[in-house]
Amino acid sequence: MPGDKLPSNSLEIPHLDKIVHFGLFYILGIFLCAELKYQTSLSYKKIGLIVIALVALYGAIIELLQYYLFVNRSGDYIDLLADISGGVIAVFMFRYLKIWKDRVIEKSPFNKYQFLKKIL
Repeated sequence: MPGDKLPSNSLEIPHLDKIVHFGLFYILGIFLCAELKYQTSLSYKKIGLIVIALVALYGAIIELLQYYLFVNRSGDYIDLLADISGGVIAVFMFRYLKIWKDRVIEKSPFNKYQFLKKIL
């Protein structure tokens, strides 16, 4: 979508588009980490390297396409930096988010194992 077609924002937040790039690629990085951890037996280090490479490649392709192919769009190195930063932070945080999630689920009253312990 061309930038001039976006609805105007009454809040003037500096570099909001960079924050959005970071956030979207952070979420992409978390999903990629989770899926690779679930689908493979790779170590966290290998998963991290794969995810960072995929995020960087995907961000670079998007920025190159915007620069060379799309009218009313421009590729931006700072957008690419925000994309890669989001993926890198996702990789570093994934392990800790997984540990936190596992602890929360284990303490949850809806945990299937706790439910079975109460019945038996």
